Amino acid sequence: MNKRTAIFIVPRASTEWKGNEAGWITASGWAAAGEELWDNAVVTTTDGVFKPSESRLFPISEGNKSISPNSLKQNIRKLIPEFFITAYKDWRLKNSKPAKWPIEDQENNAEVVLVWERHDLFSGPGRRLANKHKVPLVTSVEALAVWEAEKWGVKRPFWGKWLEDKFEVKALNESDLICCVSEELKDKVVSLGVSPKKVIVTPNRVDSSLFNPYVNGTNITKEYKLTGKKVIGWIGSFRDFHGIDHIVEAFNLIEKEHPEAILMLIGDGNQMREIQDLIQLRKLENKVILTGKQKFTEIPQFVSIFDIALVSARTAEGFHYSPLKLREYKATGKAVIAPRAGELPKLFRDGEDLLLYDTGNIKDLAKQMEKLLMDADLKTKLEENSKEWFEKEGAWIHELKRVCDILKIQH
Repeated sequence: MNKRTAIFIVPRASTEWKGNEAGWITASGWAAAGEELWDNAVVTTTDGVFKPSESRLFPISEGNKSISPNSLKQNIRKLIPEFFITAYKDWRLKNSKPAKWPIEDQENNAEVVLVWERHDLFSGPGRRLANKHKVPLVTSVEALAVWEAEKWGVKRPFWGKWLEDKFEVKALNESDLICCVSEELKDKVVSLGVSPKKVIVTPNRVDSSLFNPYVNGTNITKEYKLTGKKVIGWIGSFRDFHGIDHIVEAFNLIEKEHPEAILMLIGDGNQMREIQDLIQLRKLENKVILTGKQKFTEIPQFVSIFDIALVSARTAEGFHYSPLKLREYKATGKAVIAPRAGELPKLFRDGEDLLLYDTGNIKDLAKQMEKLLMDADLKTKLEENSKEWFEKEGAWIHELKRVCDILKIQH
């Protein structure tokens, strides 16, 4: 019997999407689930074919250097109308897609059972490969490119609708099954004229080979001298929409009453200097740990030492995504605090699965932190419910099996 495999396509180069590592993490998570189901899976990009364990570490970069803005480059950009810059980026992205991808030149002796592709403004070879192997094409949609860009203020005054129809909608209509991370995104996809019969919601899950309740972070505790401390932790990119300053301000409201509490912020980004200045202003240098960016494969060890794990957002407006870090926290058996935003109040029970705070309300966030610092029974209940969630539905393999059942693929 031939070995079976699945192809997972990310229509970018392995060096791209810096600052958006979640895209790579999601794709490698789906692929790792495929590897678990069929003992084989590959992740293909514009510049190569990789194992899921390799793609976890994308984008390939020069290491963990702090991200700092280039002032000369920023000043030059200010002189150029923004829509010219956007048009150039679109043109460059379109031309970055090879006519023939590396995987199309690679011989594959295994039986391909599924082709999965991450949605992008310009798609990859998903439909061609699915036709070649006579298998279904699944498209995973974490965001619609033109629509999401408009939400962030990116304007395409003459060509946005044309790009959406000519490339995004066309690719979606060619797919056999479309997996959206949220109901809001599903509704938007359907509003573009895509058949609702082939659109489902697959919220973000985790790679269970990395994130699970049995991860041990003793080495992290020793390295940062955290024995006897209660760690309130957050992981992500230092970008405005996360409202990291709200986390620091909330911690500032409660830290004097809880001398054992430490705030640990893991990541990097263009707001790092702003956050460093705020920490200094509030005289929290000895209570807040900034670790910088860490390898994704080492993140589970950091999460494992959290007593309280935070998801944050500056505002609930336009909150259409499915926070990956929330699932990673829960999979590691943590008590989580998250914003009352998007679908989170529908998906998770406040006080049972996690604690919700009013998005943008610093005092309410501080209140939830203090609640978990003082109520050991509540913290334990949330931790146990996180572990139960992980076992029942928290891993990518749960979603991949559901996809296979819908498409009648043997697994």
